[in-house]
Amino acid sequence: MNSFQPNLLSLKSPGRWHLYRLPYPRPFPLDDTECRIVRSWVESVINGAAMEYPSFHLGGVIQYNQLTYGNASMILAERAPQWGFDWGLGYWPEREPPTLWTPADFENLDVGEMPRPMMNQVFGVTQSAQAVLQSARALLGLGPVILTLSEDPVEKVKQRATALFRPLIRDISLKNFTYYFPLLAASTFAPSDGPFREEWTCGISFYLRESPEEKGIFIASRRPLDRVWQATGAVESEPGVWTWPSEPPGKAETQD
Repeated sequence: MNSFQPNLLSLKSPGRWHLYRLPYPRPFPLDDTECRIVRSWVESVINGAAMEYPSFHLGGVIQYNQLTYGNASMILAERAPQWGFDWGLGYWPEREPPTLWTPADFENLDVGEMPRPMMNQVFGVTQSAQAVLQSARALLGLGPVILTLSEDPVEKVKQRATALFRPLIRDISLKNFTYYFPLLAASTFAPSDGPFREEWTCGISFYLRESPEEKGIFIASRRPLDRVWQATGAVESEPGVWTWPSEPPGKAETQD
């Protein structure tokens, strides 16, 4: 019997933002039972977050570099026509802009070691909000999912991110993507060389990402989510730690 139970940790966060981490019980990919638990949990969280952010726009992005886990790439290939996709470039706001490989990237590599990722491509799910939920339901637990809620339409978020990030890229070959999209982790909100900048979020108010950096799911929200955790069956087992005693309900109630 699988013993994985979601256990959410509150993280230190700047200003008005609220940050959380849901550790996975193993590196990507999770096994089938764990995937089902995570997918049920995220579905409940998205429904609950929709009550905190009524009438906000749901967005979904698939992280190309993280399609190597499990059968994620096969699932994407089979279902992409149903979901619709556009193709952009993910951008880490607190890091140096992406660059092409140089000879130095191939020096001193161990046997079997790959060079750093040259770039972080993303596929935006474009068919509908329902397609966003379908893609998340199929891929969560395997590592590539990002879900967002924004007051502006998703296209406006992409336009804002493109206007901010594209001019920072120096390599001309990496300036030709249709759009750019923020990649966020806890380190984005506590950069090592300066303060967090609100504009990095590009108008996104709720951001959920499967994150190797956090070894699970990372969530950033402009509003506190205590009511969401409570609505999905969690108890605050200690300050800043939310625990689900059993598998979360399939859906939280949504607001009309």
